[in-house]
Amino acid sequence: MNTPASTTNVRTTTLIAAIALAGVLTACERTPEPPASAPADTSRAEGNAPPTGLGPGSDASPPPSSAAQTAAPSPEDNSFVTAAAAGGRAEAEAGRLMAGRAADPQVRAFAEMLDKEHTAANTELERIAGANGIPLPQGMAPASREHIEELKTLTGAEADAAFLRHFGTAAHEDTIALFERQAKSGQVPELRSFAADTAPKLREHLRLARQLEERLATDGGTR
Repeated sequence: MNTPASTTNVRTTTLIAAIALAGVLTACERTPEPPASAPADTSRAEGNAPPTGLGPGSDASPPPSSAAQTAAPSPEDNSFVTAAAAGGRAEAEAGRLMAGRAADPQVRAFAEMLDKEHTAANTELERIAGANGIPLPQGMAPASREHIEELKTLTGAEADAAFLRHFGTAAHEDTIALFERQAKSGQVPELRSFAADTAPKLREHLRLARQLEERLATDGGTR
């Protein structure tokens, strides 16, 4: 007995639907595979980590600066700066004054040297004091101011002799002792070096002043 065509078509359609449904169910039952994980970072284990203190986020403190390693100024350092600056200003101002008033040519040359070298020394002292936070008072000692005002009232050999006496010998003897003490016992390295480097020039000033005083005393201050 032959099966009608319509019946055959229904069976075929049902079979196809059943196969498709089975495929869907099978796909749904499969467990998805996890994505491949990224390779582990082995740079730190292999010694490739950034050096301590240089990598981002590092908690290491930076090395101390050179300023932090500098010794703090002592009261003696402060006293030295005050005295040296005041004395240097007096020497430079007296030198400028006598460079235009001295009667003796050699005294005039000595005065010019005092002005130039003491001005340069004071400029360097101001720089060092500023770099180390040391206050630098202006002006000069009252006695030095009085001696400069006295020079303004004198002329000729008398002015030359007073200049050499106040700003040549006596002043430099005291200043040399001040600088030698600082060079040995100062706490700030820059001030110690400054004192040690300047002391030889001060000794030369003293030598020349004594030489001039002796000559002026011998020939009566005229030449």
